[in-house]
This record gives sequence, C-alpha cells and structure tokens, in this order.
Amino acid sequence: MPWPAVPFGDLRCKKSLSDMFRVEGIPRLVVLATGGAEVVCPDAVELVHRYGDPAFPFTPARVAELEADERSKFASQTLEKLFSVSHVKNGGDEQVPIASLVGKTVGLYFSAHGCEPCAKFTARLAAIYGNLKGKSAAFEVVYIPMDKEEDGYERSRRGMPWLALPYDGGDGAQSRALARYFDVREIPTLVVIGPDGKTVTRDGRNLVNLYFDMAFPFTEEQVRLLQELEDEQAKGYAPSLRHAGHRHELSVVSEKSGGGPYVCCECDEQGFGWAYQCIACGYEIHLRCGRDVEAGGAVGAGQ
Repeated sequence: MPWPAVPFGDLRCKKSLSDMFRVEGIPRLVVLATGGAEVVCPDAVELVHRYGDPAFPFTPARVAELEADERSKFASQTLEKLFSVSHVKNGGDEQVPIASLVGKTVGLYFSAHGCEPCAKFTARLAAIYGNLKGKSAAFEVVYIPMDKEEDGYERSRRGMPWLALPYDGGDGAQSRALARYFDVREIPTLVVIGPDGKTVTRDGRNLVNLYFDMAFPFTEEQVRLLQELEDEQAKGYAPSLRHAGHRHELSVVSEKSGGGPYVCCECDEQGFGWAYQCIACGYEIHLRCGRDVEAGGAVGAGQ
C-alpha cells in the first residue's frame, strides 16, 4: 500500500474509526472531503471496482455523470465498438474480422488457464457450442483472456473450439477494458451480445448450466419459455422422496415456495427454483437428479 497507515498496535484508533463509520465488513473505503469533516462517500469500493480512477472525487455528482455516460454507451453499443481491435483469431491463428460477427449472437467468454471452475465450464460450453454449430445456429464465442502470461493464454485456447481475442503482450488492456465495461467480478463469465450488438445478458454462464443449449439465444423471452416448461415438467415429479445420499425426506420446492439458486448436492451443478430440498438441512438436488436416484433404487416417499 503506497499510502499512510494507522499503526498496527493502535487498537483504540482503529476501534474509534470503525465505530464512527459503522464498519461492519471489509474491504471498506470511506472518502472524506478536504478537512475531514464531511463524508463524501461512505463506501467507494464499488465505485473503484466499477469505474477505476475516473470515479474521483467520488462525489454524488461525479457518480451521476459516470452512470449517465455508462447508460449512453450501452444504448449506442455495437459489437464493433466493443473491441479496440478489428479482428479476432480462430484456432488456426487466422484473422477473423469483427465485422463478420455482426448479426450473430456472440458470447464473450472471460476465462483463464489454471482456473478449475473455468476448465469445467469450458468443457460444458464447448459441447453446447458444438451442438449449436451442428444446428447451424448463428452463434459464436470469443475468448476474452484473463491470463497473465502468453503460455496460459495458448494453453487455454487449446481446449476452445471458438475464436479468441489476440494476446496483447501481458498488458491485458483490451480484456481489462471489457471486464470493467461489463462489470465482470469473477471467472468464468459469459456475456451474451445479441444480433443487434446490444447486451442480452451477463448471466450466460448460469443460463448454460441451467438449460444447456436450450438457453440459446439467451433472451428474456427464451428464459421465460424454459421456466414455463420447467413448471409444467415439475408436475410429473413425486412431491417427495428419500434420496440415497441423504438421511431425511426431500420435498419439492419451487422459487415461490422456498426454492432459489443452489448447487445440486448430487451432480455438483447449479440449479435454480425447482428442487428436491431437505427443509431441516438445506440439502438440495435437481428434480432430474432426484428422479434418477429414485429410479435406481432409492426409497420413495410413502413406500
């Protein structure tokens, strides 16, 4: 840290400041006006992450300017405006013009080598990408590298059948600019751009995990249709069952009756809404995983 610090042993000062600014968690960045008598921003961590140094001086007026500028950029967004380069690369290192992607649904895939969740999701996305390409879907993916070294970038590309942003020598300026623009907080992240160049969703990863290739083209309308289909299919499942991997009876829940985002305890994949859930323990599995186990010999409720 290149700035002054409260002495490590000055517990009284640290407690006094924590109490004064009601600090309940870290990191926390309280910005004071000149002289220190006025709080300009009670927590600027989010602003620093989202806007970087342009957030200075962190005043409400400055934040309003940045938000207005952000809205304007999203409103006029096109695929070509997103990139500072005119081309991306395919697996054979051939240049593919950005202009050739206009009119397609394009996934911007933020990932890096050595990230276990990335490796797992890459395999799933690759299978779905192949399925959609086999159906001649107007879909493309561009790898946005978050790798710090070129070797990692090249290793990542080996397992990816899609296009990639060229490696920029370690500076990562283009990737970082896109990550900041789309407020990417973690990897892997899949941002989906529609045929009109506008952002369809920043939640492509979750949609792929939930719906596989049926998520395409990732629009709100498509998600609504899939949720309606899930609601209809849920009527065919037993209202409760005993799962081989858990000692308590599991009951069906939906988003409206206690369900929500979860990680399936059977297949370790994401789920949302409909699930078999243990009310006592919070143990949850996909409906499909519950049916599979039940069919394989688990004791069903009431048996």
